[in-house]
Amino acid sequence: MQGDKTSDIEMADNKNFADKRSVMTISVCMSTYNGEKYIKEQLYSILYQTRKPDEVVICDDASGDHTVEIIRKFIQCHHLESTWKLYENTVNNGYPKNFYYAMGLCKGELVFLSDQDDIWHKKKLEFMSKEIQRHLEAKVICCKFGLIDEKGKKVHSVMTPSYAAGTENLRRISIEDVFYKCEWPGMVVAYRNEWYHDQVMEQTDLIAKEIPHDLLICARAAEENGFFQMDKMLAYHRHHGDNVSGEEHKIGKILDKGRKLREIKKYLLYLNIFTGKNIIKTKKGIAALHRKKQVMEERYNALRSGKISQVLLWIRKNRKDVRLATALGDVLIVKKQDS
Repeated sequence: MQGDKTSDIEMADNKNFADKRSVMTISVCMSTYNGEKYIKEQLYSILYQTRKPDEVVICDDASGDHTVEIIRKFIQCHHLESTWKLYENTVNNGYPKNFYYAMGLCKGELVFLSDQDDIWHKKKLEFMSKEIQRHLEAKVICCKFGLIDEKGKKVHSVMTPSYAAGTENLRRISIEDVFYKCEWPGMVVAYRNEWYHDQVMEQTDLIAKEIPHDLLICARAAEENGFFQMDKMLAYHRHHGDNVSGEEHKIGKILDKGRKLREIKKYLLYLNIFTGKNIIKTKKGIAALHRKKQVMEERYNALRSGKISQVLLWIRKNRKDVRLATALGDVLIVKKQDS
């Protein structure tokens, strides 16, 4: 694996690549690791897009299964060698670092992030690229999404994302929203590549690749008032035991106290990196960051105490900053422990 920054020559190549068309050129960026079970379905959902990507960049993080073989055969079978590029790491770098590396390889003006096990609506690239092209103030655009299980069936649970009315309207997402909800995974996100290289890419060295790429992208765009959500469901996120998110829709997972404490601790690590490395620059963004950090620290202590009184006190004190599903989940976790 080469360095994480693109050279001046590569950036010049990127510009030439973007100048070939009057419409925005599109890159799809995917990080893979041991994804043999579901990778082919996602590759087909990209292949069958009504707006074809100008390139697909796939970076495999030293998979130990047949992921690379499946991807290579797919590219060859569909004669995609000129536009689909597969890169293979010799060592496992971890999912955030691998994604940042893959993002640095993308040449398109608009970059769509893709996980290895999800499914896209066939018009995802078409709808989202047209929308961001109409709104020059948008640095990042995302769609709404639903959940599917291992077999591709729709999942309904308290963890299901917000309902999509299908209006296709855009809503500006604030920096407070990003830290409050944190509900925009990379697979729904597309960003302007020039903005990423100019405003964000340098910061990926500061954070030592520890903050997930989607959280960094969304937070940075939101504090610049450039993060928008399209009211249309254009993707399904697959939850299963092997992926990063795990089976969050299953009640046993939701009510696992140890698992929840680990999740909170990890998120606090991200917030501390944001703070320590001065990633967020605006006064409004810094205030939102510190408020979220305070709320999460208090939540961690309340939940760890195992006392329902402490959890209820935390909820009452921070009711404006706590989602109903979160409050209910923490109460049930403590009740389960007492039973």
